Amino acid sequence: MFLLADLVELVRRPFTALRTIDARRRLTDGLVALTLSVTLPAAVAEVAALGPFRPPANLGSLPSLTAQGSDIYARWVYMHRFVLPVYGIAISLVLWIAAAGLIHVIARTLGGRGDFPGLAKLVGYVALLGLVALPLALVDAWLKLQGASQAEASFGQLVGLVAVALFLWQNALLVMAARDHYAISTERAVAAVVGPIGVVIVLALALIILGIILTIVAQQ
Repeated sequence: MFLLADLVELVRRPFTALRTIDARRRLTDGLVALTLSVTLPAAVAEVAALGPFRPPANLGSLPSLTAQGSDIYARWVYMHRFVLPVYGIAISLVLWIAAAGLIHVIARTLGGRGDFPGLAKLVGYVALLGLVALPLALVDAWLKLQGASQAEASFGQLVGLVAVALFLWQNALLVMAARDHYAISTERAVAAVVGPIGVVIVLALALIILGIILTIVAQQ
C-alpha cells in the first residue's frame, strides 16, 4: 500500500516525496515500482489486443510507398499484438536501468557523491509516475474493443499529449532526483539526465525506422 501512498505524494508534492523516498525507501521498493510501471500498461495493451484489426485511416491520401509501409506495419503489429507488450516490458526495463546507469556515471564524473542503488530506487519511483495515465489507457483499450474508430482516433491524440507531458515531467523529476541524491548543481544534474535520455530517444527512433524499412523490404 505504501507504493500507492508514495505515488499520490509524487503527484501532490513531488520534490518532497523524492527526498522522502531517497531517505526511507529501499532498493527493492524502487524495483517493485519500476516493475509495476511497465507491467500494468502491458496488461492493458494485452486487453486492447483483443479488439478487431482496423487498417490505418486515409491511406488513399498518402504517397504509394508511405501508404504501403503504413499498411504493412499496421498488419505486422496486429499479427504480433499479444507478443509486443511482453517485448515492451523487457525493453522498458532495460532502457530505464540503462538510463539510470548512464546518469550515475555522468553524475559521478561531474563530482557527485551518490550511489547507484539509491538512484535506481528513485528512477523506479519516477517510472511509477507513468501510471497516472493508466485510466486513459483503459478507456483507449475499451474504445478499441468496441471498434469505435473515430472516437479512438480522437481519444488517442489526447493520450499521446498526456504521454508527452508525463515524459517531460518524469525527466524534470529525474533532474531533481539526481541533483539531491548526488549533491550536485541543477546545471550538472540537467547534463547528467538529458544526455542519456537523448541517446535513448535517438536509438529508439533509429530502431523503429530500421524495423519499418526492413519490414517493407521483406514484404517486397
